[in-house]
Amino acid sequence: MNRLFAAIALLAASVLGAPAQAGSFDCSVVFDEFDSLMNKNFLVKPGEYTRVVEGKLSRADYNSGQKGKLLLTPNREGMGVAILKTNTGAWGKFLFTWGGRGDALGNPLLILRDVTLFGDVENGDRPRITREIRISTGGRVDIDRGLADEGAQADIWFHNIDGKTMFIEAVNGAALSFPMETLCR
Repeated sequence: MNRLFAAIALLAASVLGAPAQAGSFDCSVVFDEFDSLMNKNFLVKPGEYTRVVEGKLSRADYNSGQKGKLLLTPNREGMGVAILKTNTGAWGKFLFTWGGRGDALGNPLLILRDVTLFGDVENGDRPRITREIRISTGGRVDIDRGLADEGAQADIWFHNIDGKTMFIEAVNGAALSFPMETLCR
C-alpha cells in the first residue's frame, strides 16, 4: 500500500512540476496571429509554443519553411515574422521582407515592418512601434533606437552574399527566433 501511495505521489509531483505546454488556439476568432497571439510569454519563450529557428534565417529557408504558414491579414501575407530580444534586454517582434525597389545600386533591402518593442513585456507596458526600418545590403540596425548602427549596439545584420543568398541574423548578444509553424492548431 505504501508503494501505491509513493507511486501516486511521484506521479502527482511529476505532473505538477512539469512545465506548461501550449494548448491549441482557436483561430476562428483571430484575424492575425502576429497581433493577437504573439505577446507576453510567447515573446519570451516562443519555442514552447511552436517550432522556431534561432539566430539567423536565410531567404531560402524563409521561402521553404515559414512563408505562408502563419495566419496574417491580407496586407501582410508573404511577410516573415521574427521574435526579438535586443542586446539591451528588450523583447519584441517584427514582420520582414526582402526586396522593394532596392537601394541606389539596385541591391535588395531588408524591410522590417511593425517593429514592436515592450518596455515591460510581462505587463505590456510602453510598447513602442516603429512602422518601417529599411536596411541596406550589409547593413546593421539597433532596434532599440531604430537606427542604422555598425557598432556594438546593432541587434540585426542583413547580409547579402550574391543577390540571391541573403540572411537576417542577430548580432552583439541580441537573439532572434523565427516561428516556422502557425500557433493555430
